[in-house]
Amino acid sequence: MKKEELEIGQILWLNVRYQIDVISNIKHPMLIAKIENDYIEVIAIDKTAGKMHQLFHNYNFYINCENPKESVIYEDSYAQLNTKLTIDKIEELKSARKTCAKLSQNKLSELLNEYNEYQVKYGVDEQRIVHMTSKEILSLNTDLIDKKELEVV
Repeated sequence: MKKEELEIGQILWLNVRYQIDVISNIKHPMLIAKIENDYIEVIAIDKTAGKMHQLFHNYNFYINCENPKESVIYEDSYAQLNTKLTIDKIEELKSARKTCAKLSQNKLSELLNEYNEYQVKYGVDEQRIVHMTSKEILSLNTDLIDKKELEVV
């Protein structure tokens, strides 16, 4: 059965390179912000629990997990607006979703608007502009690789 296509507003759980030289050591939620023919752009999401001070920074955008209740995030969170992270668009990314649900439309629209406005107004530091190739994303997320592909015939 073919998995549904990736859609803007869905969340991928991935290990990524956040900055030129900073790689996450645990999977984080990444909201799909843009989909092109050969790449997707994602926004890093993190929970606010224990990190409320992060909301004082203008580069972090608060996302309430209620009103309406979200099925893609389970805790109040924030989105990091000061990073531009793109990933080669590959079939394996579909396996990085826990659900095909999307962030509710009003919250998604507001978040994408804030993300775009922030990047136009403040720009993005060169260290925070990262493109990950398919090879790199799969090397950091080996669970996405279909084990059958690895078998020698």
